[in-house]
Amino acid sequence: MILEKGKNTPKSSIRKLIHYADKAKSDGVQVYHLDIGQPDIKTPQVILDAIHNFNEDIITYSLSQGIPELRRAVCL
Repeated sequence: MILEKGKNTPKSSIRKLIHYADKAKSDGVQVYHLDIGQPDIKTPQVILDAIHNFNEDIITYSLSQGIPELRRAVCL
């Protein structure tokens, strides 16, 4: 049984937009999904090495607006 609160919870924004992406794909437009899903590219070795060498006890979330250094690097 689903509670009323759950029934009344609005859909996430990405769920509202997915049908636009599906329509564009059916019209022959190449769509690059930057949302949920599985990656379709090989993970770079430097990332795999960082994962294997990770020694922290707690993995914390980053800032919701993104890591400032990464945001600056992307904008260069």
